[in-house]
Amino acid sequence: MITRYIIVLLAGFYATNLTACRTTGNRPSSVFNRDSIALMTSDSALVETRIEDSYEKILVPLYYDACTTDERTDNFYNPVPINRNDKWYINEYYQLDKIGMCRRMQNIIAENVSTGNINRNRWEAECLFLENMVYYYWVQRFGTLNLDTQVADSIFIPNPRQDALATTYRFIIHNFQRCATELPDSCSKQRASKFAALAMLTRVALQAAAYVPTERQAYLNLVMKSAKAVLQNKAYRIDPDYKELFNNSAKALFSNEVILGIYKSRTSTTFQQTLMQDLVINQSNEKMKPGYGPPLQESFDGWSKRYPTQDLTDAYLVIDNDGLAKQWRESAAYRGYEPGKSYISSTIYAHRDKRFYASIVYDSSAYFSSTAFIRDSGNFSINARMDGNLLSPTGYYVRKFLYETKKVWYIDGTDHYFPVLRLGEIWLNYAEALLLSNDKDAIAAINSTRTHHGGLPPLNGNTSLPLLWNAYKTERRVELFFENDRYWSLLRWARLNNQATVQELRNPVEAIHISADGKSFEITGILPPVNRNDFAFTSQLLLPLPPNPVNRK
Repeated sequence: MITRYIIVLLAGFYATNLTACRTTGNRPSSVFNRDSIALMTSDSALVETRIEDSYEKILVPLYYDACTTDERTDNFYNPVPINRNDKWYINEYYQLDKIGMCRRMQNIIAENVSTGNINRNRWEAECLFLENMVYYYWVQRFGTLNLDTQVADSIFIPNPRQDALATTYRFIIHNFQRCATELPDSCSKQRASKFAALAMLTRVALQAAAYVPTERQAYLNLVMKSAKAVLQNKAYRIDPDYKELFNNSAKALFSNEVILGIYKSRTSTTFQQTLMQDLVINQSNEKMKPGYGPPLQESFDGWSKRYPTQDLTDAYLVIDNDGLAKQWRESAAYRGYEPGKSYISSTIYAHRDKRFYASIVYDSSAYFSSTAFIRDSGNFSINARMDGNLLSPTGYYVRKFLYETKKVWYIDGTDHYFPVLRLGEIWLNYAEALLLSNDKDAIAAINSTRTHHGGLPPLNGNTSLPLLWNAYKTERRVELFFENDRYWSLLRWARLNNQATVQELRNPVEAIHISADGKSFEITGILPPVNRNDFAFTSQLLLPLPPNPVNRK
């Protein structure tokens, strides 16, 4: 579509720029007077193109780079220090420019007289959906919106009223409910549909149930109602191939599990603009220390800095000889393990949850066309480079979201796909609402992802509630790893239990060290991630506000 209407775009932007040069106003909307808007809205295809552009400018920075929240948890170790004078939460705070973008699009749509009401209603609902996605992103982090203000620029200055958080969640939920009635039932999965709005209702209402306890059951009921509406739609179903869903853009693009996704096309995307660049190791036979190996089949030129922790990999269960799912320390293979006699790869990495192999690179596993030896003196071990630059300190690398069919070179073009909303999450949101309502139907909901994606045996229908909660938390962790969920789930569960701190965010990081022969190992602690130290919480488990907050572009 962008190529088809490039001439119209150039004409519209050229005319707009001529008009903008004559204006003296400095507010964002001042460059869009009636004449320029008329030029830009003379063709409905141009409006479609601008709507698509708005999705990219809003969803990509706010929802694509999910690693920024996983790094705050016990899922990842990132040894790269951040600039402490530029705390990340400040960059997360300022979002007014995206609201301005949505408002300007609404003005353009209102001026479009060449299309019927059906198109205009849909576009308006999409703008509301995107605007609401910005609001929810902000509220997750900082709490209340200032809905009492008459000045648009002040909406992101938190309201001090005691009922402001409840009012804020009602506002966001009402907007998504409106979107669910006005958006189309089906459309491109890169655009919002009725079911994308319903999926967001399950996510927002679940969080609201924790942060607004006086309205908890009402929010849980809304989660269950919205989830049922999505789950009953036969257009969506659990994808039987979890690995292909995340490690193959062509597969993900047409997966029936995805409700809303971000598609980055190779025509306008390089590897350094994707998550992949920071996942791939930087290593080659020329850079490798003498005596380390085996030799690699290709060179790797990534900038790896995100490493799965031992604690995360422990969560991927083993199917034991008796057919039950267990942690690897409880398995028959490990109980019979004798150091120095059996290979670690067959002792603790065999018969795991299928998502382990789709998500984690471990010792002796395939990596592109090579074999990753992360053990002592291995080609991917921490000290394997001659120049002293360190590789993974945890003994693992990330496979999820990594396409291994093409060399990762930072300026080369590539496709990449990220599911923002998918059916796996809806099943788990539904399961949590059922658990909090003491409804044993939660077992079937958990089993939907556990059996189909994990290949694990189903949970027993007689599982006690405490054990069920533990199983659910483990299931959510491995199902939604690296999808911008773990951090928010930990905060939500802490709020549900009236906890002032989150232990999982404070636990020491553990790594595995495997001997050069691959037959013995030890698990040791490593220095805490420097990135976690900057994330202090308020008493409500929210990020602290910047000093003297003011909105800026």
